[in-house]
Amino acid sequence: MPGSFLKTGLALCLSLTITLPTLGQAFRLDTTIYLPQEAGLHTISGIEYIAPAGVWHLVGDRGAQWQLPNLTQYNRAVSGPNTGLQLEALRYDAASHTYFGTVEDDNASGGYAFFCRDSLPRAGTTPDITVFDRIMPLPFDNKGIEGLALGADSTLWLAPEAGWAPADSSSAAVLFYRYHWSGTSLSAKKTFAYPRDRMPQLPTSERYGGISEILWAGKNQLLVIERFYDNVRDTSYAKLYEVAFSDNETQSTPTKKLVFDFNTMLNGNRIDNLEGMAWVPAAAGKPRRLVIISDDNGGQCPRPSGKKCQQTQLIYLSGK
Repeated sequence: MPGSFLKTGLALCLSLTITLPTLGQAFRLDTTIYLPQEAGLHTISGIEYIAPAGVWHLVGDRGAQWQLPNLTQYNRAVSGPNTGLQLEALRYDAASHTYFGTVEDDNASGGYAFFCRDSLPRAGTTPDITVFDRIMPLPFDNKGIEGLALGADSTLWLAPEAGWAPADSSSAAVLFYRYHWSGTSLSAKKTFAYPRDRMPQLPTSERYGGISEILWAGKNQLLVIERFYDNVRDTSYAKLYEVAFSDNETQSTPTKKLVFDFNTMLNGNRIDNLEGMAWVPAAAGKPRRLVIISDDNGGQCPRPSGKKCQQTQLIYLSGK
């Protein structure tokens, strides 16, 4: 795709056309696909379907980006210009031709959330972006802002992986932020406390869990992936929750329901570093489907110290 690479034409909005599952609806496994090394799709941390163009947009945390019409037809992926950004999440508002993303730099520089028009920045140029939230320094090594959700109700949600400050390490909850998106700016920032899982046997940086992605599922409703990594066993753990928040100030604890356990419901397949999640375009008469994608950390194989090789993994789930 020449020119801007990401120009999408008609101002249609995917999220306005989807039929969402009922909150509390469990998901079942459709299929798990591992992309081969020769696919060249590595370090993917964000995924979004661009409805007007009919393409998937993938971004990596080392600056790479791709578009492809079908996630399994990796040989048709078109590589775009390097963004120069360590992107961790991506969302797109077709009505305003606006991209939203999160960036994670080093521990001292922290990370930030931004939006920009028409296309993502290019490496080597001054990014034409609007930064609307920031985390500095990172509360833990390699733990910035991973969760980003855009709603058909003109809300934008933001979730840090492990908290907004080092002091958050001892908190049982992590704070989610919700904004109102006007089409040109963000306002009405509101804070919600999210009760995260705990795994006391893991090191401090993993003990309270990591929010690796969020996805809008209705008014004040999100799908949330919580992820842990056990460095000693070289094993990842992840669960998918449906969560309902309340604007009522007296109800501080949201409703949190487990809808998929990646460690027990993948028919024996191991999971890698799950980082991206998006709705699959709806098919008439079919249950709504999700796709979750993993970051293979460059696909290095063999890995140091005998650790397991990682692949770019696609997990498709559908409502029961």
